[in-house]
Order: sequence, then C-alpha cells, then structure tokens
Amino acid sequence: MTITDKMLHFSISFLITATIFLYCHLLAIQVLLSFVIAAVVAIFVGVIKEIIDLKWDWKDFAADGLGVITSVIIIGILMLI
Repeated sequence: MTITDKMLHFSISFLITATIFLYCHLLAIQVLLSFVIAAVVAIFVGVIKEIIDLKWDWKDFAADGLGVITSVIIIGILMLI
C-alpha cells in the first residue's frame, strides 16, 4: 500500500491537533480554548502548505479538516473516560 498525499495531510493534521491540545492541556489552558487553538494551528499549517505548493487543492484541505475533526473527536472521547 502506498502512502498518498491525502493520507499525509490527514495524519499530519491529526498529529498537530493532538500535540497542540496536549501542550495546551499541560499548560492548564481551558479545554474549549485548547481545542480551538489546536484546530486553528493545524488548519493554518495546512493552508500554508497549500500556499507553498503554489496550487490550491480542495481535497488536500478536506483531508486536513478530517484529520482535525477526527483528532478532536478522539480527544473528546478520551477526556470523558
């Protein structure tokens, strides 16, 4: 199985969101604000990557968004446990 560009967008966005949320949580930032900061940073990185590529691909941006949403859902579930 080959790793596609969309898989990389999804996984990197997922990891950025989870990592930023973890650091915000360790710094005792409110949970909702931690989610917002993590999501904004991950989307920002995705947008910057598309700008660097010099072509806008909505599918890459959708993969970024799905990575962020998946990470937020999993973090939310784990925080309830």
